[in-house]
Amino acid sequence: MKLMKSFLLLVLVGSVLIAGDWHKETWNAFCGSAFVDNASYRVLQRICDEAGGRLVGSLQNEKALAILIEELQKLGIKPKKESFTMPGWVRGNDEVVLIEPTERKFKAIALGYVDRTPTFSASLVNGHAGQKEMLDSINIKGKIVLITAEKPKRGKRPLRSEVIRFAAAREAKAVLFVNNKVGGLVLAGTSSFQGEPAPIPGFSITLEEGKWLERLLAEGKNVRLRIKTESFCKQVNTSNVVVTLGGKVKEKIVLGAHFDSWDLGQGSIDNGIGSAILFEVVRLFKQIHPENYFTLEFVWFNGEELGLWGSKKYMEAHGEEPIVAMINMDMTGRPTGFNAMGFDGFVPFLEGLKNQLIGFDLERGVINRPWTNSDHMPFMMKGIPNFSLTAHLDKEQVSYYHSLGDTFDKVRADYLSQAAAIVSILTLELSNRPDLPYKRLSKEQTAQMLKKYHLDDILKREKEWSFK
Repeated sequence: MKLMKSFLLLVLVGSVLIAGDWHKETWNAFCGSAFVDNASYRVLQRICDEAGGRLVGSLQNEKALAILIEELQKLGIKPKKESFTMPGWVRGNDEVVLIEPTERKFKAIALGYVDRTPTFSASLVNGHAGQKEMLDSINIKGKIVLITAEKPKRGKRPLRSEVIRFAAAREAKAVLFVNNKVGGLVLAGTSSFQGEPAPIPGFSITLEEGKWLERLLAEGKNVRLRIKTESFCKQVNTSNVVVTLGGKVKEKIVLGAHFDSWDLGQGSIDNGIGSAILFEVVRLFKQIHPENYFTLEFVWFNGEELGLWGSKKYMEAHGEEPIVAMINMDMTGRPTGFNAMGFDGFVPFLEGLKNQLIGFDLERGVINRPWTNSDHMPFMMKGIPNFSLTAHLDKEQVSYYHSLGDTFDKVRADYLSQAAAIVSILTLELSNRPDLPYKRLSKEQTAQMLKKYHLDDILKREKEWSFK
């Protein structure tokens, strides 16, 4: 009767996973070790406290890489560095100073790829949400443009890179972007997705000081600021870190997380936790289940924050290799479910897996919604099935994204353990199920999938669209 029930269940769910005894034993071992022997929390603390923020190309990034490699070697793992050159950026002593109607040095930071510019003073004008039509309707020539946190009344909010290009084309001197988070926060970000120097300086300023400037302009005051930009662009040499666990076949599943961060805080949430989870998954597979059908390749990508450079360079070097799937961990908190990322054929498998993980609160279940701007994207653009967890982060973890407050004290060890256990189980099942629909999409099919989920517009605006 037990065999008949199993057979009937298999018929009902098709290719949905029915875990055998060896699977469940390994699942239990993964879960137990992820909590009892968790190494990721300690390793992440070392990286955050001994190295700090990991802006790609910086000494802090290199020190953090050395710590990661040292900790992997302690596990008996032989990581390799895959070096590459990319457009880098160095933060300098930049200043935004209000000089009229009063004097105040503002809390402001330059955006990535803003280049060194001679100090200048200019009047300020309100560009509102920064839409092209708005900038066309006002005189911004020779002026500094304030871009507020307001939502456009019509149409889409332009990207920062678009606003800077619009403003530069109309001979503006600089752009100030007002943040949308309270508490005097400045949020790091990039002015370009392709690594070219910004044509004019772009700065991030606090919500509170931005509203102050808005009020002055609304009262008709003449507002003037002085801007000094000493940040600069340069080519940098950096590395991805790669660990490979050979399988029965050369076809491989890539697991990745971006290792770099912005330099304001410690990059603990973005993306220290993703890097730490990846470390823990490597440890679990090395110690519990090193032999699998597919080869497993674990990659700590560098340069994500400045434009996905590490994953792009990885795909340049390895894109023609037999990569059957990719799992990405970016700001992965407490797992709440799985994302099939637009690859419909994997939804039944993920639903079957979710239904067996009854000890975890996977309340979001399985969604099927691809997204952009993380290291899965170069894989997705090549039609490779890719997956991520849906996950919960606490308010204080999310609130300090890209800011000085992204520090280790906000990391939760229990979230790391849960995520590492779930990712390990997902990887175990994917890596031992050659019957799943791993075939890459064609270029035409990939374009259709991206259009289906309305990602073509953002990819075109970011100059990432490579399809007709």
